[in-house]
Amino acid sequence: MTLPGNLSSCSDAIQLLVTDTSVAGSPVQIVQLQCSGSLQQPLCDALADGLRQKFPGAAVTAADGQQAGPDLTFRFVEQNQSADWISGWLAWRHSDGRSGQGPVIEQSVMDGQLSGDTLADYAGQLVQHTEFSL
Repeated sequence: MTLPGNLSSCSDAIQLLVTDTSVAGSPVQIVQLQCSGSLQQPLCDALADGLRQKFPGAAVTAADGQQAGPDLTFRFVEQNQSADWISGWLAWRHSDGRSGQGPVIEQSVMDGQLSGDTLADYAGQLVQHTEFSL
């Protein structure tokens, strides 16, 4: 247990009071994003970045399939896609069996094709609007 004299910030003190564990001594949460064959690499990268922002301090990894030991697993479920339009949702599963999914979100481009920037914006919306009951 961390002694009060060793706390480096107010958030460390709150973490200690609420959970009786220190931030420095707590295990790192492992978050895995499943990036299967049909998932475009720019979208996979953008989703991983969004998850890193949503779960600061977690070890976020992207993989082609299920790997052993993640605390939380995410998967993009594509509903439709064309050169200028994509729709789908983000599904999640916790290691304790709880699972859920976010709303269907669409992204379209009127005057061109989907690009890395539009996919990054889309990924941000998917992560932002998916509720996690953790």
